[in-house]
Amino acid sequence: MKTILVPIDGSANSERALLKAKELADCLGSKIIVLNVISVRSTVSYYHFNARLAQDSMALDWPEIIKKTKADSQELLDKAKEMLGDSNVETVMLEEYGEEMARSIVNFANECGADLIVMGSNGLGSLSKRLYMGSVTTRVLHITDKPVLVIQ
Repeated sequence: MKTILVPIDGSANSERALLKAKELADCLGSKIIVLNVISVRSTVSYYHFNARLAQDSMALDWPEIIKKTKADSQELLDKAKEMLGDSNVETVMLEEYGEEMARSIVNFANECGADLIVMGSNGLGSLSKRLYMGSVTTRVLHITDKPVLVIQ
């Protein structure tokens, strides 16, 4: 196993997924690619109203919102790299404003030649108190042909 892909969103489960990927990579000598996908949904989450209202509003300062989103994404990736210490790590910020999050993850996994995807069972946007698995994780499981390790 040469490459392990870990999509992260800053949730506790994605942090646990990072640590599990480190354990695997250390044992197998694998490279870890940490991925954070920026989407319209994640960009709009900086506002306290619903995504439909934000997308329809012409009054929003989209360049500033996207700038903040990118800065926060970079901070998240830097923190992840620090958590992984001396492991062989690459960080990637992927901007996919029109693509479904799960499809972006799977497409990237295919492009980078990932042998395994390690991800949290629930992310920041899921109804974690009511569901065993978030919608992005569930969708990744359904559309990829790669092995996926889901971390609770």
